[in-house]
Amino acid sequence: ASGMASHFAIDAIPHWDYPLRAISVKPNSRAALTLSWFLCRDLGLIALDACIGLAIALWLYATPAAEFSVLLGALGAMLPDPLQLAHRLYPREPLRTLQRFHVWIHTKRRLTWPIGVSSQLSFIGLVVLVFAAMRAIVSTSAAG
Repeated sequence: ASGMASHFAIDAIPHWDYPLRAISVKPNSRAALTLSWFLCRDLGLIALDACIGLAIALWLYATPAAEFSVLLGALGAMLPDPLQLAHRLYPREPLRTLQRFHVWIHTKRRLTWPIGVSSQLSFIGLVVLVFAAMRAIVSTSAAG
């Protein structure tokens, strides 16, 4: 649940989304999804993004005791985006309400790639530093 909540919290911050050519989750988009090179490219890009994100989350935060929890949190954080695609294919409840919330919470301000990517990398760096500091504090208090 906290992973999914973090997705919506981060979506409220202006950021850059890489362009998709065949998949659109815009509310007024009526274009049919058809098997094409662009669809395969989009799905490959999304899969690569998900795998890299999972690998980084596990590498940075998973201890042997917490691997499964970190994995579930990371998957929960990614879940709202595939659910947008599910809503596109099956626009019924509860996906309709979730999609309405996702569109509402998502920032309307789109950043260009140089600014968006650098702000996202800065945010990631800040999160990594905060978790590293927390881990150091926990290890110090456990040792002493």
